Amino acid sequence: MVIEVKARAEGRSSLGLRHPQPVQSVMRHEENLCLMLELFDENLTSFEKSLNGELDDCDYDACFKATAFLDAIYLFSRMLLDSVAGVVRHRDFHEPEKGRELPKSFDDIYKKSVKGELPGNLNKVFSECETWFPQLKERRDNIVHYYETNLIGIDKSSEGGTTAMQFSPRKKTPKVEDLRSYIGVVMAGCQRLIDRLLDYWDEMFRSRYGITKPANTRTQTIFEGRRASILWWAYQYGGYRNDNMVVGES
Repeated sequence: MVIEVKARAEGRSSLGLRHPQPVQSVMRHEENLCLMLELFDENLTSFEKSLNGELDDCDYDACFKATAFLDAIYLFSRMLLDSVAGVVRHRDFHEPEKGRELPKSFDDIYKKSVKGELPGNLNKVFSECETWFPQLKERRDNIVHYYETNLIGIDKSSEGGTTAMQFSPRKKTPKVEDLRSYIGVVMAGCQRLIDRLLDYWDEMFRSRYGITKPANTRTQTIFEGRRASILWWAYQYGGYRNDNMVVGES
């Protein structure tokens, strides 16, 4: 609606698209990432059950599939973030300042934000990704550029149960890490980034066009089933919370 108002104010005709192409790309990669999360958890859970004696044999095939879906989660997460960068750069959401144009990749936008080189409040929006994005970037780059072949292992947790961890055959001492918690932190980081971007655009549209967001409009969206996977992982394993968010399990 805001885009249509802006187009009319500038005397431009509507493109006839419900969503700009970068937004469509975000939607597509969100769906793909949700599917990867679902398949990863399904196969990892099966592998864990087989090790705990709940199945007749050790399900090595499930472990192999979980490893493949884990790589896909890293790849699709980066693709999703690059699409988010495309939305931020889109003409309807950003007015470039001379000499301060936004780069195309999320990584380059993030690097500029750390140096304070982005326009306005975008520096704060992206620099707060420092707690989770660099490690995600490293894992994706290791797979794509440095021929990494990560494996999944199961270790005893401090509570006496089991913890799924990722390790590399190239490293002598594997780092014990709860994979679900790590992925949850990444998904929570993505959700908080979206929250900050929405707040940024609310303020931008208010100052630029006098368009004020109606109260509590974001709470009307319902995510369920596979579409809720990103948000569920953020909530369940990454500690993501939102005062207006209501979570129900079935």
